[in-house]
Amino acid sequence: MDKYWKFVLGAQDPEMREIQKAVTRAGAKFSHAAKDGVRCTPRTAYDANGVVLAGRGAIARPAVLPPQTPAVFVECTVLGHEPVARVDHHHPGDPGYAKGPEHYLEGSSLGQVLRLLEMEPTPTQRLLAAGDHCLTAAYQGECAGVDPNELLFLRASWRARVTGRTLGDVMEGILDAAKQVKRQYDSEYAESVFLDPTDISPDLAEGAAYAGKAVRYRQFFFPGGELKEMLKGANAEHITRFMREHERAGRHVYGNPYRGYAGAYLT
Repeated sequence: MDKYWKFVLGAQDPEMREIQKAVTRAGAKFSHAAKDGVRCTPRTAYDANGVVLAGRGAIARPAVLPPQTPAVFVECTVLGHEPVARVDHHHPGDPGYAKGPEHYLEGSSLGQVLRLLEMEPTPTQRLLAAGDHCLTAAYQGECAGVDPNELLFLRASWRARVTGRTLGDVMEGILDAAKQVKRQYDSEYAESVFLDPTDISPDLAEGAAYAGKAVRYRQFFFPGGELKEMLKGANAEHITRFMREHERAGRHVYGNPYRGYAGAYLT
């Protein structure tokens, strides 16, 4: 990595937080992708038209990305700029797009950044990388160096922190959701289905991944009240079929068959 490279970071999540920490420890410069002066969300990260410096409490300070700056885009795109490198695993052509669970470090954005920075992953970083790149497989012990029980504790701790729930409540919710997914699993269609967005557990997707079962469900996202239908933990053929059905219906669709997830915006 050239010392003059600047990282532009996409939407906030546990993996991106760790990426920012790694970039900071390496002494590299960074900013956050923004849409109209506001840090990007997962939906707007590839429509960014500028950058900001986002601090605590989601307060963003204006920043500038000069056209000549050699930039590394991490799960984002900034209008009018061509990066020297892309770090991503969401779209065809991304460095990590087609990487399976056995190559989760090369596949995950965190692992790609660590390689650019010439840093060895810590045990916690391995957990974060596997959980973000291929969660269901990681819970089933398919990622070398990742203990499923440690992964559960890490992710449950994060969920407790961001939701204000107790760790015990989150752990119980995940395990209960796993049982519910197993009870409703339809072996003919290879999925458990929960289509009422007003009556699903907040731990449903996590519980399904822990159970190792594909789950299809609908959920409202706020602010905005967008309704999405999602399929997670399924095989590549199943994911591809889901995406094509929603594309034919004219909906905005995203997903990665290699990583076992897809989603469609219904509103």
